Order: sequence, then structure tokens, then C-alpha cells
Amino acid sequence: MVFYFNGAGKEADSINHFLYAQYAPFHPELYVNHWAKPLFTFLASPFAQFGLIGIKLFNILCVFGASYFTFKIVSKLRFKQAVLAPIFYFSFPISFVTTFSGLTEPLSAFMLIGSIYLFQHKKYLTCALLISLTPFVRSEGLIFLAVFAFFFIYLKNWKALALLSFGHIVYSMIGYFHYQEILWVFTKIPYAHLSSHYGSGSLFHFAEKLNYLMGIPLLVFFILGTIRILAGWKRMRIASRLVMILFLSFFIAHSLFWYLEIFNSMGLKRVFAAITPLMAIIALFGFDLFNKIIVDSSRKGLMAISLLLIFVFPFTSNPAAVDWNDLNLTDAQENARSVAAYLKEKGEVNNRFIYTDPYLSYALKVDPFDGEKHQILAQNEGIVSPTLKSGDLIIWDNWHSVVDYGVSPDMLSNLEFIEGFSQEKSIYKIYRKE
Repeated sequence: MVFYFNGAGKEADSINHFLYAQYAPFHPELYVNHWAKPLFTFLASPFAQFGLIGIKLFNILCVFGASYFTFKIVSKLRFKQAVLAPIFYFSFPISFVTTFSGLTEPLSAFMLIGSIYLFQHKKYLTCALLISLTPFVRSEGLIFLAVFAFFFIYLKNWKALALLSFGHIVYSMIGYFHYQEILWVFTKIPYAHLSSHYGSGSLFHFAEKLNYLMGIPLLVFFILGTIRILAGWKRMRIASRLVMILFLSFFIAHSLFWYLEIFNSMGLKRVFAAITPLMAIIALFGFDLFNKIIVDSSRKGLMAISLLLIFVFPFTSNPAAVDWNDLNLTDAQENARSVAAYLKEKGEVNNRFIYTDPYLSYALKVDPFDGEKHQILAQNEGIVSPTLKSGDLIIWDNWHSVVDYGVSPDMLSNLEFIEGFSQEKSIYKIYRKE
């Protein structure tokens, strides 16, 4: 699938994380960039040197690692159908979209489920060390830290509780040499704002999107599993409670972020790929309950039909199934490739480029962090920035330039128009500074 589908992830975040990882060896300060997520950048960087295929292979390794720990956890919980948990994980439509991308969710899922495995086996100190690093893969790691802190307090394991600070202490010291600020791990968090310019939505936004995350058949078992765990809370093992509380904390937090318009929440459902192994475990609780309550005479047939629905559903045309087009380049990315091909054909590859679409960096093979080769096309009070130099090539697009940086084509009217490209709803225009 990695070689068959040529996608880079539908969102700019995917290609941006890839670019940070690819160019970090040439710009070491990128290893402590809080938006890029330092630990992800460090671990993914060797794979990113092999291009988008490399970083997708990295995410596949994370997914297989997460599926292994998911299997081990449910096996210790004495599920006869333990092998189904990782299969459920693979069957979630959201798993396909995030695995074949440069996004950070697969690594976050791997580290989270690995931490739960260590906790389940009472390796609390190692668990604390691992979970302490998750905020440097995704900001939701702070939620995970809070939940594990609660459980370590409950267990009165003060050493493990203290070790939850390990990740912040280590990265505070590493980043100090760049930022000259020991508290940069807090002050440089890009989402630490009680506002968001992405808007807000319903408090039940993510509840309504759950079927798109896991598909309708697995959603049914997930709901059953949630009811079973909550109804039998006192009888549940501590690992099962940990799984449920982690999911609920993540779910409630993101619902509130989107509803209250805080922490730059965009209401993106793909963030739940960071906890999909937990959702697979909860769904197995529901599947096991279903297996126990149906009558013996029809059990095998109903179980077979249920599994068939789960396995086939991602490949159907249902809106909640996998959209395989999401695994290929978008129209805008295809259009960006046309722009890059045109410029290479014209020999216009040694200029300084001014653009906002990150995919152009990959298509043009331009180091986006080298100020002599690339600058962001932006505007300040209606004036285009940066200061343009003679020979600069400006590439405007109708999404990133407009939405992210507020640059309209009218602001470029004093420049020499070179060529325009259009594909579906995507528009790119090339200008030159004389």
C-alpha cells in the first residue's frame, strides 16, 4: 500500500512534519521545535531521508508496534478472542488515513499503548519514563500524564509519580542551548492559547464523528464495550479502568476544546488516531459481551456475520468507510506538482521562492528552512512580506496563501505574472519580482 498510494496526507500538517524530520539534520534547531514535536522529529528523521515513503514506513512500524502491545494487553485480560483487538485497530478507517502520512498520531498511539502494557505488568518506573515523553510527540501527552499521575497517586507509587517529570526535565535542558530559556517546554507550546481562529462547534461534535473514526459495525461493539466497562467498574481490572479513563479524558478534553474555541482546536477527527488502540480494546469488550449474551444455537453464525461486517465495511462505499482517494495526492498537491514541473522545465530552480504551500517544498526539492532559498508569502496590514528581491519567484495559491496568511491576488498586481495553474478547486499563480 505504501508503494501503491502516492499520498502525503490530506492536511498540511502531514507534509510539514515530514519536512521538519527530513531537514532536521541540516538545521539542528528543528529537533527542539515544539510544533514539530521534538521526539517525533528525532525518531522519524532517519526514515524521512528516504522521502515520503520512508516516513510512511516509520508510521507503519509504529502501528504494528501498537497492535502488538494491544494484543498483549487483552491477552493478559484473558480474552479468548485477543487476536481480534489488533485486527479491530487495523480495521478503523482513521487508521488508514493517518498511517500513510507524516502525522504524529501513530507514534503517539504506540507510546501510549506501550505505557499501558508496562503499567499492566507493574513496571511502573519504566512506564512513567515512557509516558513522560509523550507530550513531545503530541500535545495531548499532557492529558496522558495527568491520568497516569492520578493512577500513581492511587497506588501511592511516589517514585513513578516523580518520574513523570523526566521528559520535561530532559527536553528543558536540551532546548535551553537553543532558546536560552529553561522553561521553553511550556512557553513555546503552540496551542497554549485560550482562543482559536479556527472557530468552534457543537459539544457533541466528536460523538457524532465516532462512526467515521471506526466504522459503523465496530461503533456498535465500542458502545457495548463502554457500557460493559462502566456498568461493571468495580469488577474491572485496573488496566481496563486505565484504558477507559484515558479514552474518556481524551474524548471529553477535545470535545471541550472545540466547543469552547480554545487551544487552537480545529475539530479534526484524525486526532483520535492517537488513542485508536484503546478504542479497539473497548470494542473487544463489547464483542466479547455480544458473544456471551447470544444463544448457543446461533452464536457461531452471528459471530461470523459480525466479523465479516467488520472486515468488509472499510472497503464499502459507505461515507463512514475508508475513502481510498485520501491515500493519494489531493488535487491541490497534484497541481503543485504541475507547478514544480513547469519551473524545472523552464530552468527556474535557482531563484529564491516565496510561497506558503508546504507541499511545494517537497515538489521543488527546496529546503524550506533555508532563508536564502525560501520565504513564507504573507502580508502585514495589506503589504506583502517578506521584502521581495529582484528575481524572486512568488507562488500564490488559493488556500494557504489566502486562509493561512491573508494574501489576495490583488496584493501581487505590481508583479510580473508568469503562469497560472488550475485543477478542480485548486489555483496556483506564479509571479516574478523584476
